[in-house]
Amino acid sequence: MANYEHYKIFCKIVECQSISKAANQLYVSQPAVSLAIKQLETSLNVKLFFRTQKGVTLTSEGEMLYNYVRQGCTLISVGEEKLKELSVLQAGEISIGASDMTLRFFLLPLTERFHKNFPLVKIKISNAPTPETLQHLKEGIIDFGAVSEPVDYNAANFNFKSVKSVRDILVAGDKFRELAESGGISLPDLKKYTFIMLEKGTSTRQYIDTYFRKNNIEINPEIELATSDLVAEFIRRGMGIGFILEDFVIEELRNGALHKINLIPELQPREFYIVTHSNIPLTSAAKKLLEYNDIDVSGIDAGANY
Repeated sequence: MANYEHYKIFCKIVECQSISKAANQLYVSQPAVSLAIKQLETSLNVKLFFRTQKGVTLTSEGEMLYNYVRQGCTLISVGEEKLKELSVLQAGEISIGASDMTLRFFLLPLTERFHKNFPLVKIKISNAPTPETLQHLKEGIIDFGAVSEPVDYNAANFNFKSVKSVRDILVAGDKFRELAESGGISLPDLKKYTFIMLEKGTSTRQYIDTYFRKNNIEINPEIELATSDLVAEFIRRGMGIGFILEDFVIEELRNGALHKINLIPELQPREFYIVTHSNIPLTSAAKKLLEYNDIDVSGIDAGANY
């Protein structure tokens, strides 16, 4: 039965119009090339070449076969070249899902360093809350996600790897500056104030709501917003107080535009995770990107759960 190597040799002979030249270009012996053609002719029960003084020429059967086979050989060669490009990161695409916070404080510096070294690899980032990112990963839309707690660590087919610890803090603008200067505020006393929070459906909002429930406090925010940028802006303008990632407002805390309110009890730090699908292996480009943060991709790619 003929195989791809036989057809590859067949096409090369047609291109060179010579068995000896084809053998040289394929880095094999001339007898090996002749044997391959003989085996192909036997398998197909046809004569493919006539020998001439200048080399070889196709029979009518050989010409018909070549018109079909050359397309397949060309596509296979192109496919092999594309794979080589991917292996050395001269091409390819990475699809990532990330929330605002994981994108800004984890992925952005990571992708910036990667892009400087591998500018031909296309990076596509879907900016969405953690629950939506996990759904995209489940559907195979993205290669991996960057998500924040809370997450379901036991979710089927998901592998989590902790990459960064972060802390949410309660902040106020100048209008409520006295709260920051009071030394601390208990949770029951928070009910006296206007709260500004992210909309439901984000991991941050879920984390804050869980914190209140565990302490038997019910807070109904008067203002709910879609992004942390808006939450910070509304707080700066004195429209209320609210929770926000400390890294996000570090400069405003330094220059006095915002003020940290000490909570009793404090919110505990939470984690950023890289999450992958155990049934979908990472591409070479995705692995290389994660290695830029010293992440053990072998553990993630093997389906280990963290």
